[in-house]
Amino acid sequence: MLNVKQIKAVGFDVDGTLYHSTQELQIAVGKEIVVEAARLIGKDPDELAEEYLKRREQYRSNTMTLNSFGLPGEEIFQKIWNEVPLQKYIKRDPRLAKMLVNLSKLYRLFIVSNGRAVEIKKKLKYLGVDSKLFDPLIACYEQGWVKPEPSPFLAAIEALELLPEEIVYVGDREDVDIEGAQAVGMRTILVGGGSEKASGNCRDIYELAKILGD
Repeated sequence: MLNVKQIKAVGFDVDGTLYHSTQELQIAVGKEIVVEAARLIGKDPDELAEEYLKRREQYRSNTMTLNSFGLPGEEIFQKIWNEVPLQKYIKRDPRLAKMLVNLSKLYRLFIVSNGRAVEIKKKLKYLGVDSKLFDPLIACYEQGWVKPEPSPFLAAIEALELLPEEIVYVGDREDVDIEGAQAVGMRTILVGGGSEKASGNCRDIYELAKILGD
């Protein structure tokens, strides 16, 4: 259970959490990843697609799936994100921006997200959210980390100088966000689903305001 009175900091995943990762966006990114992987391996994309999807289910991460083919997963994944026209899929969200400003008056806010800082800040800009609200802003790929490994969550705890139980991390994936944060002792909230593992659940990111007492 989540004891709100104990919480002093709130952390966020970005993709699928602060904005809804549409099926159209997921398909666009997934297709380009397979095409690029096939080019580097020297296979036909259609032939590689089935094997890629099987491994994706096993590894639960595009980065680690690419690595399993002997490819530089982080580099490829970041290259694809750089080329996708994010502004086509990520729109300004005044309601989200207002909620985060209000939450920043009650808690310290931070981000732990796979990716690089420049891309994370670009996504926040498209959402109309000030990246300066978040300190620390931990871009996992810049340190060679991939959630759900504990390193980025431990780095957040160290930067915040708080006890793990004084921190709640908000994400949309049970296997990557909830399990990763809970492994280091953080409290957790799952967005867009129900999880018995999470300390709390909310239907969408906006419901977070009610849960955290905004």
